[in-house]
Amino acid sequence: MSVAHEPNFVGSFDIGEHVYFFFRETAVEYINCGKAVTNGLVGSAVCSFDINEIHGAFAGKFKEQASSNSAWLPVLNSKIPEPRPGTCVNDTSTLPDSVLNFIRSHPLMDKAVNHEHNNPVYYKRDLVFTKLVVDKIKIEILSQEYTVFYIGTNAGRIYKIVQYLRNGESKSKLLDIFEIAQNEAIQVMELSQKRQSLYVATDYRIKQIDLAMCNRRYDNCFRCVKDPYCGWDKDTSTCKPYEPGLLQDVGNETYDICDTSVLKKKIIVTYGQSVHLGCFVKIPEILKDQTVTWYHHSKEKGRYEIKYNPTKYIETTERGLVVISVNEADGGRYDCHLGGSLLCSYNITVDAHRCTPPNKTNDYQKIYSDWCHEFEKYKSAMKTWEKKQAQCSRQNYSNQHPNDVFARTPNV
Repeated sequence: MSVAHEPNFVGSFDIGEHVYFFFRETAVEYINCGKAVTNGLVGSAVCSFDINEIHGAFAGKFKEQASSNSAWLPVLNSKIPEPRPGTCVNDTSTLPDSVLNFIRSHPLMDKAVNHEHNNPVYYKRDLVFTKLVVDKIKIEILSQEYTVFYIGTNAGRIYKIVQYLRNGESKSKLLDIFEIAQNEAIQVMELSQKRQSLYVATDYRIKQIDLAMCNRRYDNCFRCVKDPYCGWDKDTSTCKPYEPGLLQDVGNETYDICDTSVLKKKIIVTYGQSVHLGCFVKIPEILKDQTVTWYHHSKEKGRYEIKYNPTKYIETTERGLVVISVNEADGGRYDCHLGGSLLCSYNITVDAHRCTPPNKTNDYQKIYSDWCHEFEKYKSAMKTWEKKQAQCSRQNYSNQHPNDVFARTPNV
């Protein structure tokens, strides 16, 4: 018996005493002003539902349309036959025709099943999700439970989403994106709790991914502490699978949790010199849309945000900062923030004394000696470069031999 319009099978799950079948269909129910039409926008969403809400919908009122010109309305309780359609019976052959006919003509329930927490877990435009697996993580010492969604796409990527409750409100955010196979749709995904791995397959390859890829994915504290599988070790400055004693802040409740683990440097610069400040932190794709902001803490102005301009402050391609022609007012601490996280910090001291004109013979001799020393270092570096350049040229010539065999890394 068909109760759906051109259905596509999605999946089946045995939960409690029932087996639930999920189908995707093109809806034919519409209001009287006209049929529903597509809007042409491409996108996908992940939604979660409470099983009790689903039970409530099945136990609620049925929906019917008396005629093609009528609105869809709930069925009156007096019109529902006994036993109630959907009730389990020992022998279905004893069901009266009124029950069977009612089921055929009333496949819809009146109550819609709302999203859990009234919002989708995650939504992405211009992308089609193909597969989904879910893992539950409970951190006993923090009394916190996290739900991790692994979402396969038609572009060969996996989106890793974490969902959690904060003050009774559901929160979810994108943790990571894995490139499995470029432009190959993810066809199968399976989660193995025994091996703590995710198995992913396209039409051409199969890959195994560790659930806790801490040190291999995160080289800094501010990303490591956001992953419920991981924690940051302050002593070794490494990201490890979570255990008590490691830093973790998935919900971003402690904004300065990584402040003691970030790069902090002290620099002495000469008056009039230009200085480059860089964090040397690889910013992943998922964070490239977030704003990188530099702040200057000075004695005269206090803390203020730096505004880029070509004559004083220049932003580098790697989100670093170049301070041009420093003076005494440029001394102080410079902090770089990504969103609400501190990436690095520099403390600059401007040595104005070194730039005063020499007034003694010894001063002139010292400056000349320093210059000679730098020039000797340059000549030595130039000779080293010329030597290596000659070696590279000889090596390139030998590599052109026709009998050479080159190894190629396999695609799988």
